[in-house]
Amino acid sequence: MRGEFRLLGEKVVVTGLEGAEADLVGKGYGRKKGRLELSLEEAAFLLETGRLQIKQLNFKEFLERALSVSPRFGVRYLVYRDLKDRGYAVQPAGGGGGRGGGRGGGRGGGGVGFWLYPRGAKPGEKPAKYFIRIFSELDFLALSELGELLALAENMRKESILAVVDAESDVTYYELKEAKFEGLQGEKKAGKRERGEEEEEQEEEQEVEQEVEQEEEQGKEEKKKAKVSLLGDRVVLLDSGLAESLYKKHFYGKLTKERRLLLSFVEATYLSKAGLLETSFKQFVEHATAVESDFLEKYAVYEDLRANGLVVKTGFKFGSHFRVYKAGQQKHSSYLIHVLPKEHIFSLPELSRAVRLAHGVRKRMIFAHQTFREQTFRKSLIKSNNASLQPFRKSLIKNASLQKVFYVEVGRKKL
Repeated sequence: MRGEFRLLGEKVVVTGLEGAEADLVGKGYGRKKGRLELSLEEAAFLLETGRLQIKQLNFKEFLERALSVSPRFGVRYLVYRDLKDRGYAVQPAGGGGGRGGGRGGGRGGGGVGFWLYPRGAKPGEKPAKYFIRIFSELDFLALSELGELLALAENMRKESILAVVDAESDVTYYELKEAKFEGLQGEKKAGKRERGEEEEEQEEEQEVEQEVEQEEEQGKEEKKKAKVSLLGDRVVLLDSGLAESLYKKHFYGKLTKERRLLLSFVEATYLSKAGLLETSFKQFVEHATAVESDFLEKYAVYEDLRANGLVVKTGFKFGSHFRVYKAGQQKHSSYLIHVLPKEHIFSLPELSRAVRLAHGVRKRMIFAHQTFREQTFRKSLIKSNNASLQPFRKSLIKNASLQKVFYVEVGRKKL
């Protein structure tokens, strides 16, 4: 087909095709609005494959024109061509490709590059199943942006895919989803909320207040607590009976031949909060934060996972903070979890390395961060058994942020 074109911003208007416009639109290319409108990527693909000829210029000249109006045209076109070569129907997000599917209007924006349809489906017949966010390997990606993409996917009822173009112009695809851990107590799903945040926060505040009042009124008898000794950046539990029980039944720490239990700071802090150790929760927190600057972030995630019935161990050998076992599973861990500050910005090689390593050992890569601002005393401190905090508890309840943990899973996507 041979026609004439005009470049209107990032749209290509083609005329003079003598009725062939409908055939192209029927095959998923462009939109017919009294004339054929193509995206830069669609026009380039049709030119390169010889399905369209433009009188005024050749393919090379068209690429130069396209790059002059859209600096990211190069990586976008490489992704578009790769998906078309794989046999998919693809439409640019700004071209109405989301019609027929989900809330959010289907007009792109918000980080969407392309709409991707199920294999064999044609635009207009079925809604798009995925939206594609496009990156070069030299780009950076904020952790907060992953959360925004997940929210966008949920709002539009679609799945989110990251497409990364490397230096050799190969495209790697990653699926992005909110992590759901199997085997949680009460079938609770981590990172997924069924009710509004405000309602949850009010309930949690009430629970904490009730606990405080009960403790103040009843004056609970203090349990016999086990002695521990600090050993640099770890803790030694000296009670051999408790050590053996915690190790064999609950998978804490490392048991020595002398039946002493070596615990990490997060493990010891969690056990202290449970009232099992002689050293106070506050003392552990103060000591641990002096040694590990990111201890509070790691502890919040550890506590959340343990509280939901998962077994959590160090993930150091896999380059992550934690490896996590499903409930009742002891032989092989299922997840690698790395804790990050919410301000973290990934380089794409960093993200790729973490995902590749996790997949190489048959695990799922999950990134975690706290979603609420920290304050001097957090909910964990409020609920601790430390007597020195008793006079301040009620005022702290009103002012402390209730911590939430957000989990996002990133994995390779086969298309």
